[in-house]
Amino acid sequence: MLVSALFCFWLEFITTLFCDPPQTFDFETVFSNHSELSSINGQVIDWHHYGNATALTSFVNAYPATDLSANFPLFMQLRRPLYQPHYSNRIVDQCIARFNMSAQADNWLHYKLEKDSGYLYGDGTLLSCPLPGHRNKTGAPCFDSTELNRLPKNGALKYEPELIKSNFSSLPYKGAPHASAYVILGNSVLDITDYLLAVTNIVKVAKGAHSRSFALDRMFLPLDLTILLFTNMGQDITTLFENMHYDDNYKQCLDQFFFHGVVAADAHDEGCARMNVALWITMGIFLMYFLLKINLANLTRLPFLQRWLFKSSAFALSERHLPPFTLLFVPCYAEPSQIIRQTFDSLARTSYPDTRKLLFFVCDGLATSATDGGKETWRCILESLGYSSTKDPPLRPYLSLGRGPRRINYAKVYAGFYESAGNRVPFLMVVKVGSLRESEASFRVPGNRGKRDSMLIALGFLERCMDLSHHRISPLEFELFNQCYNLLGIDPRCLKYMLVTDADTQVKDDVVVRMVARLEADRSLMAVNGHVRPANPEENIVTMLQIFPIYLSFYSGLAYEACLGSIATIHGGFIMYKLWDDKADETPLHSVKWSKTSDDIQEMEDFDSSSDEEEEEEEEEDGLTTTTTTTTTASSRHMNKSRRRRHHHRPGQHSGKKTTMKGRPISLAPGHEVQAICISPTVLRGLAVPRATTMHMENVLLLGEDQYFGSVLLRSHPRYRIGFEPEAIAYTTIPTNFFAMQALQLRSLRSTFHNLMEFIHMAKDVGFKYWITSFTKLIDLILSMPIIVYLYGVYIRYFVDAYQVYAIIAGAFTGLIILHVFYFVIRRQFKYVVWFIIYGLFSVPIFNIYFPVLAAWRSDDAYQWYDVWPTERGYGSRLHGIVTDPKEQEEHEEEEEDGEEVVRMRLSDFEVSEAHQQAQREKEQVELLDAKFNGFTAGYVHAKNKPSWSSSSSWIPSPPLAQTRERHSRLASEEDARFLTNHSTVSSHKNPFSSVLDDPFDDAYSAFKKQHRPSHSQSSYVNTNSHFADSFAPAMTTEPIVQDDFVYKEESSDTISLTNSVMESQPSPPPPIDVRGRRRIHHHHAQDEGRSAPVHSRFVTQHHL
Repeated sequence: MLVSALFCFWLEFITTLFCDPPQTFDFETVFSNHSELSSINGQVIDWHHYGNATALTSFVNAYPATDLSANFPLFMQLRRPLYQPHYSNRIVDQCIARFNMSAQADNWLHYKLEKDSGYLYGDGTLLSCPLPGHRNKTGAPCFDSTELNRLPKNGALKYEPELIKSNFSSLPYKGAPHASAYVILGNSVLDITDYLLAVTNIVKVAKGAHSRSFALDRMFLPLDLTILLFTNMGQDITTLFENMHYDDNYKQCLDQFFFHGVVAADAHDEGCARMNVALWITMGIFLMYFLLKINLANLTRLPFLQRWLFKSSAFALSERHLPPFTLLFVPCYAEPSQIIRQTFDSLARTSYPDTRKLLFFVCDGLATSATDGGKETWRCILESLGYSSTKDPPLRPYLSLGRGPRRINYAKVYAGFYESAGNRVPFLMVVKVGSLRESEASFRVPGNRGKRDSMLIALGFLERCMDLSHHRISPLEFELFNQCYNLLGIDPRCLKYMLVTDADTQVKDDVVVRMVARLEADRSLMAVNGHVRPANPEENIVTMLQIFPIYLSFYSGLAYEACLGSIATIHGGFIMYKLWDDKADETPLHSVKWSKTSDDIQEMEDFDSSSDEEEEEEEEEDGLTTTTTTTTTASSRHMNKSRRRRHHHRPGQHSGKKTTMKGRPISLAPGHEVQAICISPTVLRGLAVPRATTMHMENVLLLGEDQYFGSVLLRSHPRYRIGFEPEAIAYTTIPTNFFAMQALQLRSLRSTFHNLMEFIHMAKDVGFKYWITSFTKLIDLILSMPIIVYLYGVYIRYFVDAYQVYAIIAGAFTGLIILHVFYFVIRRQFKYVVWFIIYGLFSVPIFNIYFPVLAAWRSDDAYQWYDVWPTERGYGSRLHGIVTDPKEQEEHEEEEEDGEEVVRMRLSDFEVSEAHQQAQREKEQVELLDAKFNGFTAGYVHAKNKPSWSSSSSWIPSPPLAQTRERHSRLASEEDARFLTNHSTVSSHKNPFSSVLDDPFDDAYSAFKKQHRPSHSQSSYVNTNSHFADSFAPAMTTEPIVQDDFVYKEESSDTISLTNSVMESQPSPPPPIDVRGRRRIHHHHAQDEGRSAPVHSRFVTQHHL
């Protein structure tokens, strides 16, 4: 606000110091005894340096300190040929001939020359004029005004209003033959003496008393104007003249005939009204900025410029063997369920392959929309997704961005497949439910932590997955990995891109393809913005007011930055991020960095063969999907690419062979050939570590949660850029309530301003172009309000005063408006012309004056968050999710420290803990059944029909997959087992597996490199019957399920899944025995996700006696 006020002071006052006003001379200075100056019709001259070169200069130099106006009569402009209807002077013609006063003007001129003894006139020529200082004596030469205009003038003669009132307020009479009558009009002094003398007649009203009467036949000015001049001699008639509403031509006509000087107080203003160079330069800079911004935004629509600026192409994906996996991230709060349904419907129905995309929802608390009949938003989403399971997932803690008692948050994870219009897309949904303390409080939404916290859940989980062998993960991240990998069959490390859309934004069907193609085509991009348009622009007047601000923000501004090659803006409502990228520049687009079972197919002999490699492929067609299950052998994740080739089965050859998929086992070690971009630790630290300790950081972190991410990305990866894809179009549902719109704009203005301040601070590390772009945006944001206010003043002053300086400014900005309209007309967007008129009349003062002032007024109110969509409590503000309520903080301080914290462990530790908990649950079930056992009432039960939870089972759960290596099958050390027996994973404060020899991910401690056995799951275990009662099943490895299609095979077995699954106990036929005496058992889980289709399969190998 201070900067805006200073800028207005500059425009209004400081620029006048740079004006070039006409030089003025005081009346006393010109007519002093020692003056060498002369006055002619209000102009001060000094021609002594010209000498007596001409008769004009000789005459003027002979009469210093004298008014020589009578020798240069202005009334001679009324002279015209007898049969010529018009005057040579345009101004005279406009005020006389236009109003049919030519005859009266001719009579006035004839009377003046005939009755005035100071002028001698004959044969249509003025022969002589009055002598200087003697008004009624002729004999001095007369000069034409054209001769006067050829020579320079020193300036204008300046009068004081008091001087005019006391000395120039009457017509000549016998007692004062040299008297004069002046009036003040505007800033001009008018000598009306000659006009009133010739337009009136002297009438004797009594002895010794005379008066004047008007001669209408000689009155070429209107009667009321003539009366005004006659009755106000020596006065300022400006107000009276304006109240009479005369045509502007009359004012110019009065100046043309009677000008005799200027008023002292208005002399400087007169100069600035004609020319103000500083003001023109200031307004011209902003005009050029707006013009450049608009032209660049519209020029980017040209096809050849789009091909040059936006390198996306339709063939980028066709060159790949498989399109990259893409995460479609949708944060939700209290949006109406119908709008959210439209959002994920549009995402599910995009033309991107269903098997290469994953919907990821994060419900930011247990909020309830006002339009959903009291049902919580997350429940509405589950119903829309078709999730029908009645099992309640376990609560998983994680460290949030909350403060104090809100630091630890709890969440539930749901997973499944969403079917829409023939598409079947996997989804994950995280619901933040909050702690028990939050659920008991009724004044705040439990679990709410904000959008930044929601993004960190997804980005932090993907960053942890980049190195599962060393990274410790939270219980929530373990649950996400388990659901994503084991249930949905997607390796989260394969997710290369993440599209972020708001819950009220619907995308076009080609959006994902276009944005992925853009990121694949340009390796230097780490994020790309899309083009957002309003979905309901004509719903009411409030939505119409937002059309052009959205256009300027989401298209024009981004296109302008894209042309400069320095986009620093991130619109978190519609953007795609690059999570990781290939390190080697020469890596082709079709290379795949994470192992996939579909990549490696080779032929093998039947079970009777003596080959050491034992593979099996089972396929089943069910009309909709083909189920493929695979086993894998241990091999290095960095095997030579020449060994990874496809062997297709040829009919007629090797009839006894089966086609199998030979993949590499999942490796938990970090990928050395990929580089983390948006999920690098530097980026996540920059996004999560800053704390809102000042008003500036409060506005940055609490209001600009997603905008701040752009600064973090550019600071962490200065060699990468942010792009803009104008053809990736999404439609957002804009607020229909004025106060919701106001809240959204205030939040946007405050966050944008403070994020720009933060970005300028670090722009020196990114590049000079970014500094220039951010600085111009900041100046635009700060000075737009005073510029708009001043422009309104310019238009008002122009229509009132018609000053030249304002006419030029008003004309320039009017041309800018016309250019806008021209662009819409040539694109045949005539509806936009109407919207633009509404924008100019109503949106500009609201969005550029009212909202900025209100945003500045509420800058210290960043803790309050106004919901754009009404909750069950209606529209209103609330505390930001990470901020602790004062009452809540007091309760937290009164409570004793309970030492609650979120334990982070490696994946293997979680698997051991899950196995122990599963064994405990089975033991409790056995004890419960034993307590109810009353003896046998039927025949013996065959061993094969024992339930999977029977305590007499000859099988001991397999060791965790992440713990196994070559011939290293021990579950854990005895010390670890004792720890797990007595302690819970949630309450532990340190990693119980501290021995380096027990680290299953360190290849240096692996005794054998190529001999461990295959399996199929990494965080679940199998419990079934076996002929070995006291031995472990052989070690297992696994392969991520990242096939081109999600395919499954039903096969009944005795299985137990660890997470959100159903236990089955059904008899199964004995498994086949291979040539080495081992059984191959295929286990399949029918996970209770509300569908009849199974969700994942497992293999385990048994030894057979």
